[in-house]
Amino acid sequence: MTALPDRLPDRVFDVPEPTRGRYPDAEGWVQDEHGVQVFYEVHGESEDVVCLLPPWPLMNLRFWRAQIPYLARHFRVLAIDPRGNGRSDRPQHAGAYSRSAHVADVIAVLDATGTERAMIVSASPRAALGLALCLDHPERIRAAVFITPQLWTEEGFARPFRSAERERYAGMEKFSRHYWREDYRGFVEWFARWTASYPHSTRLVEECVRHGLETDAETLIRASIGFEMFEREEALQLAREVSCPVLVTQNGGEAKYPKHTSGPLAQAAGGRLHVFDGLGPIVSSRWPVAMNIVLREFFEAVLSGEARPRQAERA
Repeated sequence: MTALPDRLPDRVFDVPEPTRGRYPDAEGWVQDEHGVQVFYEVHGESEDVVCLLPPWPLMNLRFWRAQIPYLARHFRVLAIDPRGNGRSDRPQHAGAYSRSAHVADVIAVLDATGTERAMIVSASPRAALGLALCLDHPERIRAAVFITPQLWTEEGFARPFRSAERERYAGMEKFSRHYWREDYRGFVEWFARWTASYPHSTRLVEECVRHGLETDAETLIRASIGFEMFEREEALQLAREVSCPVLVTQNGGEAKYPKHTSGPLAQAAGGRLHVFDGLGPIVSSRWPVAMNIVLREFFEAVLSGEARPRQAERA
């Protein structure tokens, strides 16, 4: 395999967005009381709705590009651009990126699409958004999936904002607001390679960089500071109050993110834990067939009544 250069050439990003596996059947924006607009897409036709929650704003809704075409064959799928990336607005103050603002965005999209109840899917640091939706709007959440959840503050997505400025940044030290301001493009490319570190991932790296360059350092800093994570014991206590069926997935193999969240979250929420043994990191992008089958089987179990709350088990 030919190694990727240290810095991808600009010509890689001079071409239009690569062809998508499925284009939306409908799209639109919702707007909050401050005028912030958030973009969403609708795929498929069904009374049973899956809502793919907005990712961390280094990405946009195309983070779910490998899930949308498959799931839309079986359910109506909603996908949402996060505040700060894609076709959503980029507010200029950190408070606009609060967890409560994201919760309101999701509920507004459900309202705009005539969705009474949805099965939601969160990825990594947006587990906090999924948990908040389950607690704040239990009547709207039919089931919840937490993919490789990062839920509490001592984990990777919170550390950078406590780190000191350095002369040099290596490895995880690049998860720093100081480095982002110094070399944002360098951070995005490092993150893409670090995340997609397995062979034959050139396309995935390029897509990750493309998404990251749709925002900028200051927006990512505001978004990351403004979104509140939970403390560990707080998160687990709140998870015990979740009243819908829950699935938690965890990467196996060379997982990049801590594995100590998934099991405790599944147990606290009375949910099911599925570990992708030997697969990882980023199963949803690199091994989408495995992820999609697990998601579909869980959603069908929810709809049939087989998957119920408080049924902790390991797949």
